[in-house]
Amino acid sequence: MTRTSRPSSKARTQGRRGTPARAESPSRERKPRRGASASAPKTRPPTKKARSLRKKASRGPRIREVVDIQEDFRGPWYLHGVARAKGLAKLGALGLGMPPARIHVMKEGTLAALVSPIPTHRVDPTRANLLAHQRATEVILREHTLLPVAFGTVLSSRAQVQQLLRAAKGVLTTALNALEGKVELGLKVLHHREHLSRRMEMEDFSLRRRAGEPEGEHERRLGHAVELRASLDMAAMLESLRPLAAASRIRAPVGERMLLNAAFLVEREKVPAFEAKVRTLAARSDLYAFRFTGPWPAYSFVDVRFGLDEGTVPAASRTAG
Repeated sequence: MTRTSRPSSKARTQGRRGTPARAESPSRERKPRRGASASAPKTRPPTKKARSLRKKASRGPRIREVVDIQEDFRGPWYLHGVARAKGLAKLGALGLGMPPARIHVMKEGTLAALVSPIPTHRVDPTRANLLAHQRATEVILREHTLLPVAFGTVLSSRAQVQQLLRAAKGVLTTALNALEGKVELGLKVLHHREHLSRRMEMEDFSLRRRAGEPEGEHERRLGHAVELRASLDMAAMLESLRPLAAASRIRAPVGERMLLNAAFLVEREKVPAFEAKVRTLAARSDLYAFRFTGPWPAYSFVDVRFGLDEGTVPAASRTAG
């Protein structure tokens, strides 16, 4: 049996250190790969690390360009609201657009406008834009007293933003004082008229149809009783909730089922007590459906209107009270 001799220890050591134990003959030529030119130099594909470094290097100028645009942007600016300048920190990318624009804090004395860059002066009321507007105000409201403005408020330049803060300083400061530490809570109460009618007939025999009473007359009599019962119940609910609120606003009901459409201005520390009271009212009666929302910016208690043309003086009206 033929025994193959092992390479010497010296040869093995050289092989480990990168020196081949058996060198190719200089006269032997390697065949070119199929489809490649014999004269083309051999190049190795870039490693994964090299590709990653090259990708990062290509991204660098674009990132710096976006930052420069944000810092040097002159307008137009989308106005999210007004707050006190003290204590405002960076708010991040919460503005309109995709990706969301970064919100800037433009200060003028004790006031600050919360704005974000926007490409046009007109903002379409799309679902995405409305949700972005709502999301930004909710985030700001978590830590700051916010004077909200209507959706779609756009100012043409940084100078106009600062002019607005100067011209309406007194009105804006008064409004912020009224809203300090408070949020808006919404309550809608609905009912099913037929369900309430049948329940009232079961509880009060006098409301049932009398012998010989025309059907139309009975329906009118019962309908009047239902409206009276519902109005008294809503008045009692409001009476029990108002002591927990600094102010309240009653709007017109929307639709046939809605009985109450109310907004309440509530101090932050009283929000849990207000919510507990609403739950108690809902548990006491199965005749009504409750829709409780918030906290929101106090849109129902401050109506600030800004002049958007150059040189106009902004106006504001109706603060909380």
